[in-house]
Amino acid sequence: MGKAREGERVVRALRGAALGALTLLLGLWALSGAGGGRRFDSGIDFDGREDDSTSGSYVPFGAVRTEGTRRPLRPLEMCSWETALEASQYDNEVESDGYPTRHEQHVWNRNPLEGVTCPVCGMQKQTVSFIGSDLREEGKCSHCGSYNRLRQLADIILPEASRLTGIKLQALQDLVHTNLRILNTQCRGVLHKVLKRAPGYVCSEYINGDIPAGQVVEGIRHEDLQRTTFQDETFDLILSSDLMSRIPRPYQGFHELRRILRPGGAHVFTVPFSPNEYHDQIRAVVEDGKLVHWALPPIYMGDHLHPKGVLMFTIFGRELADKLCMLGYNTTVHHLHNAAHGIIGNNAWVVSTVKNTERP
Repeated sequence: MGKAREGERVVRALRGAALGALTLLLGLWALSGAGGGRRFDSGIDFDGREDDSTSGSYVPFGAVRTEGTRRPLRPLEMCSWETALEASQYDNEVESDGYPTRHEQHVWNRNPLEGVTCPVCGMQKQTVSFIGSDLREEGKCSHCGSYNRLRQLADIILPEASRLTGIKLQALQDLVHTNLRILNTQCRGVLHKVLKRAPGYVCSEYINGDIPAGQVVEGIRHEDLQRTTFQDETFDLILSSDLMSRIPRPYQGFHELRRILRPGGAHVFTVPFSPNEYHDQIRAVVEDGKLVHWALPPIYMGDHLHPKGVLMFTIFGRELADKLCMLGYNTTVHHLHNAAHGIIGNNAWVVSTVKNTERP
């Protein structure tokens, strides 16, 4: 028994040393860029915001069975994809009957969802219609205009905000009555309209590389998330919706966001995500100030500041969770299905990362 315990201590020590080395290497990599070049190159005009002019909806056919909980990591435990995927939130029918549920069948037959409660504005008993085939971007709330993806974000933002305030918050609009310091990486759209009255609310966008960081242009603060002008430990909560995939060096961005988060603060976000793949799919890079497309054809995402769209650099795989853990985040990957909030479909993935003060 003594030898076994001694062996466990050795294993834990080795894992701790390995984590420290990996954290250092990833931190250096994030600061220098994946190719080991300069930390930031402003020679490329890129952006990272999406236009919220999409649809969104919702319905309460089934009650939510569980909210999902984050298990605190044990000392020296290696944070990874396996520890991150602990918060699948499904209604009873997904648990019992699998996917697709009757909710998907219902909307595929051109029927609206009835009795939805919107976690963004808090309105209840709404009728939500899913018109197109992409459920993630459909289902508009008739009151606030939020759609499926934004409600997914709201479902994860609310427990984080409740944890930070000690108050049970029911809808995102409740955040306007808190003193949380909030950074929204979009200065337009549904989330901006709902949260802009909060006293600690700040929004920013990337406009172009010719504008000095921190400058306000037509009411929009210009910031590059790879290197912001915000002071250390400024924000309690950072929100981003399908943004990090538009950044040439996304992990440098995650590293920077951790810097400006307060201890225990959270970054809640969605990204294009492929759970069946481990490695991130790198579709384009910036090398020596030049945009380099890899063999894959370019994908452009809609953006209100750039009519031609913004290039997608990365589609993330499961290694996203591993790298976030190594950067010093307590990471949870949420796979949601909450018909009562109009969250349906099988691709509702939201990531919440909490700044772990016990790691560098």
